[in-house]
Amino acid sequence: MRAVLLFRGSRTPSRQRRGRGLGTVVATLLAVSAIVAVVGASSVAVAAVATLDALQAGLPTPSRLTQLTYPEPTVVYDRTGKVKLATFGSERRTVLTFEQIPHLVTDATVATEDHTFWTNAGFDPLAILSAAAQDVASGSIARGASTITQQLVRARLLPASVVAPGANQYVRKAKEIVQAARVTAAFPGQAGKELIITAYLNQIFYGHEAYGIAAAARTYFGVTDLSKLTLSQVALLVGLPKAPTTLDPFLYAKPDAQGRLVVPPGSPPVQRRDFVLAELASSSSGTRWTRLTAAQVAAAEAQPVILNPPPTAPMVAPQFDLQVRNQLVQILGSVQALDAGGYRVITTLDTRAQQLAEKWVYAAAVLPNLPVAQMNAQIAALKIPASEAWWIRALRGRDPHDGALVALDYRTGDVLAYVGSAGYYLSNLAGPKFDPQFDVAGVGYRQPGSAWKPVMYSTGFEDRVFTPGTLLMDVSTPFSSTWTPHDADLVERGPVLLRQGLEYSLNVPAIRAYARVGAAAVEKTAAGFGITFPGGPQEFTGAGLTAAIGTVEVRLIDLLGAYGGLADGGLYHPTRMILEIDGPNGNVVYRAPQSQGRQVVTPQAAFLTDNILEANTDPSQNLVWGPMFHLDNGPGGQRRPAALKTGTTDGTRDLSAYGFLAPPADPTAPALAVGVWMGNSDHSNLGGVAFGADGPARVWHAFLNEYTNGWPLADWTPPSGVVRTTIDAFSGGAPGPWTRQTTREWFIDGTQPGSPGAIDPPGLLYLDCGGTWYVNPAGAEPGAPASWVAADADWARRAERGVGVPSGVGTVTGYLYGRSSWGGPVATDCAAVPSPTPSPTASPSPPSSPAPSSSPGATPTPLPSLPPGPPGRPTPTPPPALPVQSAPSPVSGGRRPRRRRAPADGRRSGGP
Repeated sequence: MRAVLLFRGSRTPSRQRRGRGLGTVVATLLAVSAIVAVVGASSVAVAAVATLDALQAGLPTPSRLTQLTYPEPTVVYDRTGKVKLATFGSERRTVLTFEQIPHLVTDATVATEDHTFWTNAGFDPLAILSAAAQDVASGSIARGASTITQQLVRARLLPASVVAPGANQYVRKAKEIVQAARVTAAFPGQAGKELIITAYLNQIFYGHEAYGIAAAARTYFGVTDLSKLTLSQVALLVGLPKAPTTLDPFLYAKPDAQGRLVVPPGSPPVQRRDFVLAELASSSSGTRWTRLTAAQVAAAEAQPVILNPPPTAPMVAPQFDLQVRNQLVQILGSVQALDAGGYRVITTLDTRAQQLAEKWVYAAAVLPNLPVAQMNAQIAALKIPASEAWWIRALRGRDPHDGALVALDYRTGDVLAYVGSAGYYLSNLAGPKFDPQFDVAGVGYRQPGSAWKPVMYSTGFEDRVFTPGTLLMDVSTPFSSTWTPHDADLVERGPVLLRQGLEYSLNVPAIRAYARVGAAAVEKTAAGFGITFPGGPQEFTGAGLTAAIGTVEVRLIDLLGAYGGLADGGLYHPTRMILEIDGPNGNVVYRAPQSQGRQVVTPQAAFLTDNILEANTDPSQNLVWGPMFHLDNGPGGQRRPAALKTGTTDGTRDLSAYGFLAPPADPTAPALAVGVWMGNSDHSNLGGVAFGADGPARVWHAFLNEYTNGWPLADWTPPSGVVRTTIDAFSGGAPGPWTRQTTREWFIDGTQPGSPGAIDPPGLLYLDCGGTWYVNPAGAEPGAPASWVAADADWARRAERGVGVPSGVGTVTGYLYGRSSWGGPVATDCAAVPSPTPSPTASPSPPSSPAPSSSPGATPTPLPSLPPGPPGRPTPTPPPALPVQSAPSPVSGGRRPRRRRAPADGRRSGGP
């Protein structure tokens, strides 16, 4: 709200002047009383209070004129301060000074509303008497008798009880006259009149929520500089306050042949315009600077009234704007302060990022559900290249109707893009599966599936429960009498290292790892990263082992903040949307503090997680995800290092993808983390088989590919306190006589094999049968519950016969992607194996991830999914059903994993 302080200097009216002015008031009131006495009993009320002292009682001091505030909307901008995102407030208004108002506007207002304005004492006795005489028969007070000063007084300088509905209109009129005289006497001369008319032109209502002449010019003609208004436009605007509803030009306007919105000649607003033009040409107009000639009037009357399209006040980033509005209410203290305070708000939003985010979410969630011809037309209109259009078409029939995306700078917490639904204004497509205005990104809670696993694994690294080289078993296990989860492709890969489990998003290893870490520890990490649950912390800790694979709902923006924290070396910056709030006078009233961040996990634990997730966009490391999601948009087409994790829930209700880029060397450049969700508003299962890799990961990739195209490359730098060492590629731990292949792996210093705090014992997977080493998972996880051991033994008996051997729960044995062995022949009993042969010699160390075998063996077929690439491009191995998650290996010394309550039902989650 802005106070207009235009009066120059302090003027205290003399007692003699005040006496003369108020004496005239008394005389006028007595004359009015005599005339209206014939009206009836109402005049008795006036007569009873028709003394000057009584009329002045309770009136605000005239000095309040210089303290008037005007409700102004709050305007929200993007991070540049140039792109307007939204306007909050019931009244559109821009407050002007006298010098900012053209003389033509002032003169037209005086000529139309108050010919004697510059010379009267705040009221016009002759006009009052004339109006009173004309209205004796009607018994009402004529508003046409009111001067500009009286109209201002009525709006802003009378007690609320006097102007309230049902109040005595004669008392109101009498007090209005007295107060107008007091104001004029308190602010005499030219300066006082300028103050009064400026306040009037900032206050008066022009229709269509436009208060003040500046808002009116913008609303009807799209003009922000009043000096650009034509004579015809000024006359039309000045005529509106008489009856802003019935004279509304938009009620009469019609498109012409050129598509312009034209108000027809002869319509009420145009007739009113012509009246104003005639008044400006009148010799009794009372104007100071303007006197029109007949030719000027005729030219203005001939000018067509062409309106700006009616204002719809759309928000540029609707759900982001509404989140900002909620935060502004908290900062400013009330809705009224926000809607009327005239603040200028600079947000964190990057308009280009927002436009790209909206484009790709719309393309993935809306286009596949349109008729084919319409879908193809929109693909062309959006200029979507063939390299992306193929997967949009492939989503047809898979049934997701909604989507959301958030992008943030994880080193500051700044939200750069925020899409809460596939289209806030798409009400024509609304239905049970698509609620356009519901904000999934920041309000809705949805299951993250396997996208939850990095939070759990980073906790285990932090607490030194396991390492990336820990051995876990990917074997369908009855964790309760009713819950035997498995991977979505129904393949049991047997022994895997934690890195492989997280890379390929395997479910059973993740559950076994979670049992070791413990619910309380994981919930503590989640809370540190700002993650909340609908039912509070107890909902997560009470969910049993199912929580390991993302069955507990979270908000997209919260989980993305955790990913950002992992990307920034475990340092979490709370998300923010508001950078600065400026008051109507231009002074800064709020500036967002620079976040120092909160260290949730150590840089070493975060690096191990980042390093594993980075493989998912590197074709040389991850044989499935790497060829699908590598970003080759660096300078010269170089690959851009990026980390990615997908998630798919049971019944494919929720699909998601989260990831980030390495922090850039430039500390002022954005460090990006991006999260995407797809599904249906009613939580219904998707009609077609789909995974997080099919929709959200494609959106994630397309958005980053376009948004970061040409940016300088950045990569992760190992922090101090991590070391890389050689381990057995199949069993983890130090290599030994059982080793057939080695690999290099990262560890927190002090946890690596051979160190005093080594976590992964050597040779856990192997059985020595007279110098020949066989794979026997019986001892893979020392201290494991009996049900786990029994499941491992069952797998081993089946694996002795090779791949594809079924279990009793619908799964089959199989190799890890790119392998044709489990580390050697499988045997559970030395008595049943052939005579021993010499032990193999350990092979040279391969890269950090095992290279694919030239003979990969029988690779299980995953569930149906989108084709891995556009037509004509090389086709990589189909994606696995679930993103792989690492499981903890047993701690040296036979540490026993803690038991966790199994779920009461058969819920599962965690697909790719």
